[in-house]
Amino acid sequence: MHSLEVELWAVRDGLQLAINNQFAPICVEMDALVVIQFIMGPIQPQHSLSNIIYDCKYLMRQLGVKRIDHVYREGNKCADLLANMDFNDGLEFHIFDVAPD
Repeated sequence: MHSLEVELWAVRDGLQLAINNQFAPICVEMDALVVIQFIMGPIQPQHSLSNIIYDCKYLMRQLGVKRIDHVYREGNKCADLLANMDFNDGLEFHIFDVAPD
């Protein structure tokens, strides 16, 4: 899986999680500027990732999200730390009810 696809899935899963838990309104921030441009820009139907981009746009409409803000990786240390944690439980998706130490 390409890093762009992984980032798009992360946005999609986060938006779905917000809907499932009735977290609205929300503010979406991420450090992947290319992903933001893909989601906020026009979709090329022939693009290999168009389906997940459509999903993100649809979920954003459901939540009333109008934009995704870009934050530099240095300003997003918590997310960077979580992304780089070594998980040995074999799961690919993690939800924390409480933030890890």
